[in-house]
Amino acid sequence: MAEIVGNSLAAALTAGALLYLLWAAGLTFPFANEQALARSVIGRRGITRVPSRRAFLVLSLLLLLAAMAAFLMGGFSETVPRSKPFLVPVGLLLSFVFLGRGIAGVLPAFERAAPEQPYLSLNRRIYSPLCGLVGLVFLFLTVALPNWSWRLSQLSG
Repeated sequence: MAEIVGNSLAAALTAGALLYLLWAAGLTFPFANEQALARSVIGRRGITRVPSRRAFLVLSLLLLLAAMAAFLMGGFSETVPRSKPFLVPVGLLLSFVFLGRGIAGVLPAFERAAPEQPYLSLNRRIYSPLCGLVGLVFLFLTVALPNWSWRLSQLSG
């Protein structure tokens, strides 16, 4: 079960990373232009341009690293045995980050900071629930690791 879930999550995160990589390269797919991309993905008040293509590149790299963690947590840590002690803390960190983004995304303060449409409606319907789901999946993968509590105690000494 964890193998299927881990591979599915890794595939989804890799697809997201590739989309961010396309945006970093200057493409606006699937949006019509840069303004539509900025309003749909960033959503800050009055935004008309993408602030930094480098930010898209960094997010792409981070999503690829998260995909690699999901792949390893899904049962392929045997191929990289040195990664085993780090899978629990990395899984918990990724759970915290994605769950935090999912929860923060629906808070009124977050919505006031990014009120631009269509970002606001996309965030409510897709971005925040998806981040929350990814966080729960990382939590599942962390708990599904064999001897996960032993590995966590191994890191502290």
